[in-house]
Amino acid sequence: MKIAFRVDASLEMGAGHVMRCLTLADKLKQIGYSCSFISRQQPGELTELIKQRQHVVYRLPECVEPTDQHLVHSNWLKGGQKRDAEEGAEVLQKIQPDWLVVDHYGIDKAWEQTVRHYVKHILVIDDLADREHDCDILLDQNLGQTREVYQALLPESCKVLAGCDYTLLRPEFLDYRERSLEYRRKQKNINRLLITMGGVDKDNYTEKALTALELSQLPESTEVLVVLGNGAPWLTNIKEQAKSSRLKVGVANNIQNMAERMANTDLAIGAAGSTSWERCCLGLPSIMCVIADNQRVVAKALNSAGAAILANGADVTKSIQQQTDQLLQNFDRLTELSQAAAKLVDGKGTDRVVQAMQARV
Repeated sequence: MKIAFRVDASLEMGAGHVMRCLTLADKLKQIGYSCSFISRQQPGELTELIKQRQHVVYRLPECVEPTDQHLVHSNWLKGGQKRDAEEGAEVLQKIQPDWLVVDHYGIDKAWEQTVRHYVKHILVIDDLADREHDCDILLDQNLGQTREVYQALLPESCKVLAGCDYTLLRPEFLDYRERSLEYRRKQKNINRLLITMGGVDKDNYTEKALTALELSQLPESTEVLVVLGNGAPWLTNIKEQAKSSRLKVGVANNIQNMAERMANTDLAIGAAGSTSWERCCLGLPSIMCVIADNQRVVAKALNSAGAAILANGADVTKSIQQQTDQLLQNFDRLTELSQAAAKLVDGKGTDRVVQAMQARV
């Protein structure tokens, strides 16, 4: 079976869309399917990473001309839907895939109908429910989502995979799940922290988090690991900030063992993006920051479920400091966060999505 993905990464939209598509593609490749990615050339793209994972990449030419503006995120699709669909169709005509996976907030029904002739089935990954789609499967892995949210936006024949049962996670998170949960049942202190604000973090929330921990009551022996992507615009600044910290701060980029790192961490401070589900799977207590508008729904849902703490957006630095100090005084709260998070995500979502795709062929 041949699978094609239409997905982008950029400094503006971050790396999350490509990363979750890579998770699905890696699983499909593992069971013998070939995967190709169609991505637009632009600052912050991740085409080299996709190639490193041994998938074929078709790069659409860079485009900076004005785009159509009928969608909330139209500006994320450089050149507009008409041009993008025409250029994508040329590639899809060569591939003739069994499935096309679309993960892009700037694409809707019009784009999908343009390329329909060249693909057998379309799977759309969405979080917003703010536009119509022409697809056979729609995946929304967010907590609390249901088919009813998309009822008026999809064909009647479309199968909706909604909720955390379909969270796309790499297999190592399931592999480390039990040992991570066992570690938390015994751990009664905060010795190691992880800061992960996405691969790009264009607004430098990492600096805010580091400053907050510097001002907190954490002892100087506390280890803090900051994870950023190679293309993060503030990477050099963060490395300098780490050197001057009173805490033991390390900075890593593009690490390959995130599940292992998380499993041995006592508290995470991170964006309310796709990494939220990785933390949940491992029962890792976390303080979340909303660094993009599309993360607000996830953040509020996880906070309401008692699975994570939401930092106050009005003063993120002060909020993280206060929340960290409160956790230092109440380790039972760490246990409560861990247990609530672990109940939401079991790490088997990618397998369920693949099974749904196989059932429709």
